[in-house]
Amino acid sequence: MTQDPLAALALLVQQGENTEAVACARRLMENSHSVEDIVGAVSKGLEALRNKCTVENFQLLDVLLASRAMVEVVDECLALRLQSRMDDIAGAFERLTSAPPRATLVICTIQGDVHELGKHVVATLCRFSNIRVINLGRDVPPDRFVETAIAEEADFIGVSSLMTVCLPKIRLIKPALARRGADHIIVAAGGGSARQSSAETLDVDNHARVEGP
Repeated sequence: MTQDPLAALALLVQQGENTEAVACARRLMENSHSVEDIVGAVSKGLEALRNKCTVENFQLLDVLLASRAMVEVVDECLALRLQSRMDDIAGAFERLTSAPPRATLVICTIQGDVHELGKHVVATLCRFSNIRVINLGRDVPPDRFVETAIAEEADFIGVSSLMTVCLPKIRLIKPALARRGADHIIVAAGGGSARQSSAETLDVDNHARVEGP
């Protein structure tokens, strides 16, 4: 008997198979499954681990792997839908705006990181502010940031990372710009891991942070 594809996704999340879970979620979306269907399946996968979160039977690695799979699936699904809808809205807004762009921004997620939900939001808000945005996507090497920014005569580079292990890649951007005589381009870092660091540590001009009350 053929396994229910949503049940298959739940099992992949439960087993912590993040790459396979993301691929399965993509196929489900291509076959007209809703985001709600996919989030529900992911939730069932995590719920199956509930008995591993007790004092008597605590399996930290299993929980961490399943959580990683859940985050990547949700980020992938929401990012795809959000990008499509926000691009439509921003595109319509740009067609109604006759003023030349105020600036050019090259934005993407740093090499090694595939999370881009927040980046899509920032890119769209910038487009609404009449900033020309070049969105390179995710898992982008620092050299490509630099080459694109120079070729497009960008004013800003926006680099995002949710994963702490990817922060060293961010530190390569400003030195690479300096070697090309383009250190006038302002580099701003954002994302969950960048907020826990500082502009000085990341060797960037600015970094996003959460302001306290």
